[in-house]
Amino acid sequence: MCRLVVDACARDDQQTIDDIRRCVGESQVGPDYIPKSAHELAGHIFYTSYMGTQNSSAETRARANDLAKAIGSYHVALCMDTVVAAIVALFTLVTSLTPQYAVHGGSNAENLALQNIQARLRMLLAYLFAALLPWARGRQKSLLVLGSANVDEALRGYLTKYDCSSADLNPIGSISKSDLRRYIAYARDHMELSVLDAFLHATPSAELVPFTNGYVQSDEVEMGMSYDELSVF
Repeated sequence: MCRLVVDACARDDQQTIDDIRRCVGESQVGPDYIPKSAHELAGHIFYTSYMGTQNSSAETRARANDLAKAIGSYHVALCMDTVVAAIVALFTLVTSLTPQYAVHGGSNAENLALQNIQARLRMLLAYLFAALLPWARGRQKSLLVLGSANVDEALRGYLTKYDCSSADLNPIGSISKSDLRRYIAYARDHMELSVLDAFLHATPSAELVPFTNGYVQSDEVEMGMSYDELSVF
């Protein structure tokens, strides 16, 4: 989108120029602002966040950081373990029971509940940061929240209600994972985003359960079918 806007501004498309000045905020950039590059424009209007827990891998965090740098987004990274622990502690206070992950001997109900806490917290945090990150930067704007749930997840039911399936806009909501991977490969080759190669070769994983010596969470294993198989449906 930023590339299209920059191209339109370069063609002196006044409507686009007026729109982008309004979106960015003339008080921040001046009344004569015209974006010089997609990277620079993204830094004004696109915010990204990595919301990790103890179940998240260092590789995923690094990929998120590298991608944000390549795109130019305003990026924040955080660990929300204390918030997850607070919710579990509240449940324990009420019931005197402490749920465990399956890899630690917990039941399926416990395992799913603990995963869903993390996923739903990300939705809450996404809306919080969308409302307040511009304010934190001294800007009088609020943001739309973008979702990242694809159509395969919706068809299979492999998702948490009110997590990344809940957003103001979901650019990939009607796109299958296989088609999305093809698009990522296209963006890698045609948009000078070589960092995307690491995403193509990563194992799809929600990363919501602890890593153990004998187990690493895999979306395709848990679903019982591959994304290529799901794309047929």
